[in-house]
Amino acid sequence: MEKVLISRILVALDASTSSRNVLQAGITLATHFNAELNVLFIEDIDLLHVAELPFVREVIYGAPVGRSINVMAMERSLQTQTAQLRKLVESIARENQIKITFSVMRGNVARMLCDASQQTDLLVIGKNTQLLLKSRKIGSITRLVLSTARCNLAVLQYGSSIERPVVVVYTGDRTGQRALALAIELAREDHNQLIIVLPAVDDSEYQQLCESVQNNVRDPSLQISLTRLSINSAEQILQVIQQVHGRILLLENDSAFLTDLEQQLLITQSDIPVILLR
Repeated sequence: MEKVLISRILVALDASTSSRNVLQAGITLATHFNAELNVLFIEDIDLLHVAELPFVREVIYGAPVGRSINVMAMERSLQTQTAQLRKLVESIARENQIKITFSVMRGNVARMLCDASQQTDLLVIGKNTQLLLKSRKIGSITRLVLSTARCNLAVLQYGSSIERPVVVVYTGDRTGQRALALAIELAREDHNQLIIVLPAVDDSEYQQLCESVQNNVRDPSLQISLTRLSINSAEQILQVIQQVHGRILLLENDSAFLTDLEQQLLITQSDIPVILLR
């Protein structure tokens, strides 16, 4: 079974309050895989373009009227955000005694994240970090990254963290085997508990998948639970996660198993981190 090499992890931060838990998730994964950890903050150039428009106003909660925005004020705001994030990264790095490289770039956020994904093994992002409460929505940037990123992708809900037990969807193909290999590594830190979800297939193919699991999972200390879907849908997978109290989900990014729409629905509705294997 092909193993997943994760030697470089990139965490994408923004200026929201969820940056700490997204960064902490990156640290947890980097520590587990002994990987290099890089943090990236992209100053959104689109905000500067908006600030150039004379009719744009900033709406402040509770204020009777909005206030005007200008490029200089936006530049100062970006500088403040960058300084705060740099301080946060340095503080968390000291707390966790880990080396973190912090970089700042300016441009279109989604496009630059997709470019950066070509230089890393795992990209960690928030599902909708602009919202302070748990949401059933995906931000527009996250949606674009989901469809265009070139590397493995970890998507976190606000306030979530990397916990166990591990749930993995196993289809038996090459990417599915990579997902299983990664799930096995993560499961070894949770009393060796691993829940494997098999797709809705006929009995003959189901038996082949069970044999494939038996052949690929050779660690006798692992406690394996198999669950068979009756239909390949986001709703069914979410029901399984709830039933087994799963805390992290791994699956392949393959439209042959889930359509792009179903995959997006799964990530939208999930309260736990989802790792997509490319």
